[in-house]
Amino acid sequence: MFISAFNQVVISRYNKSRSVVDKIQVRYLYSPKQRILHDLVNKSQHITLPAVGVSIANIARDETRVFNKLFGTYNQIGVDNKKISAKANFLPAPVPINIGINMSIITKFQTDMDQIISNFVPYNNPYVVISWKVPTSMISEVQEIRSEVLWSGDISLTYPHDIQANQPARVTADTSFTIKGWLFPDKTQSDGDNILYIDSNFTPVTGFDYI
Repeated sequence: MFISAFNQVVISRYNKSRSVVDKIQVRYLYSPKQRILHDLVNKSQHITLPAVGVSIANIARDETRVFNKLFGTYNQIGVDNKKISAKANFLPAPVPINIGINMSIITKFQTDMDQIISNFVPYNNPYVVISWKVPTSMISEVQEIRSEVLWSGDISLTYPHDIQANQPARVTADTSFTIKGWLFPDKTQSDGDNILYIDSNFTPVTGFDYI
């Protein structure tokens, strides 16, 4: 989902008169930066630049999104028009997790780097949202979950200072994101019985009369 949200980036190459002479599709790879650089050195597995490597850095429980310690909740489904009864569907409580994502951008030219950065930074102010659904094994109805993808807000650039004469120059940039996701446990508890509706009228009083 993350790569799909950032993929399909096309950058332009210019001549001295600033006219576009070529357009290049940026490759997004699920791979850490170290692996991409290793494949670049290995000529039998050459990767064409520019390339963007994405990898999971860490997974942590998000304490700020823990509201209670209930194992799960019941929600009503299949309510008829008369609202007489409904089936109680059990949904186990998911664990809120933060998924840390590392993104490394590797290019040959500074202009390529500038275009890639300009492609995602304006739209991550402060975040983008990924929409997905509750697993069908948990609930019969389709329910949407929206997960924020928070950008760290900083980009570290590395320029080639000391390189060999036969080594091509590369510009790298490192940044990170956090996906506000959920992990669902197995549904070990069955759905509940019908929920019955009882129509009653109650009149509040200020006190009770004792005999």
